[in-house]
Amino acid sequence: MPRNQEFRVYIITKGDILRFVAIEIVLGTLTYSIAMKLFHNMILASAGGWAGTEGFKRLVMLRSILAK
Repeated sequence: MPRNQEFRVYIITKGDILRFVAIEIVLGTLTYSIAMKLFHNMILASAGGWAGTEGFKRLVMLRSILAK
């Protein structure tokens, strides 16, 4: 048994949960629906939903970096 045992506490705020719901669930559903209407293929629509969500998150991150 190691001598240095770490005890970690992760704090999850209400803002983190709301951000997850807004970005991952709502935006993912919207991009999936749009991709499904465009491609008429579940696999391509799933990839489009994932790419749309990840692209939006990186766009927001890039905007915050450029604003500094």
